[in-house]
Amino acid sequence: MDTRLLTDYLKTFMPKRDLLLKQMEQEGLEDKIPIADPQTAGLLYLLAKIHNSKRVLEIGTATGYSTIWLARAVAPQGRVTTIEINHLRHRRAREYFQRAGLDNNITAYLGDALNVLPRLSGEFDFIFMDAAKGQYISFFEHAYDLLAPGGVLVADNVLFKGMVAPGAKYPRRKRTLLIRLRKFLHMLNNHPHLVTSILPLGDGVVLCFKERKESS
Repeated sequence: MDTRLLTDYLKTFMPKRDLLLKQMEQEGLEDKIPIADPQTAGLLYLLAKIHNSKRVLEIGTATGYSTIWLARAVAPQGRVTTIEINHLRHRRAREYFQRAGLDNNITAYLGDALNVLPRLSGEFDFIFMDAAKGQYISFFEHAYDLLAPGGVLVADNVLFKGMVAPGAKYPRRKRTLLIRLRKFLHMLNNHPHLVTSILPLGDGVVLCFKERKESS
């Protein structure tokens, strides 16, 4: 199988995006701001719709691209809580939320997620992680407690351009990050209360379902 040809073919089935989303994609490229791959964003939208999510948590807003996909999936009754550590990106995201007409469906926090997460209350039925990859295990320690039984957790960029695979070549400065990502994936895949699947979509997506009944 020619995987490159197959990948190029699948890219012809990109989810439909309006002018606002396409502008955000272009600005992300120009300003070198990492945002979710459109196919990954489309998957988030689909999962949130299928799951009938109402209370969504996003760790890592960037400029709000994936936030808007999620907010559109849960609107008008649902709400997305999103956290971003970078002041400029947080401000730009707030502007995009206004332009999208989704202010009433999004609560945007500015700060380190490891400081914000312990202050959140209640349960979320959908959690999306797309912040510092080397901190995924630390984020998960809080996110798991916030995830409602029967909830879905998604984390992006878990394959890190294929570098996460044992034997793959990678820059020496990425060694610690990749070790942490491998530990994160191993932890999710072996968690006693999660059903987990890893998809080679975009830069790698891991999907987890939190089982409703936990054994004592």
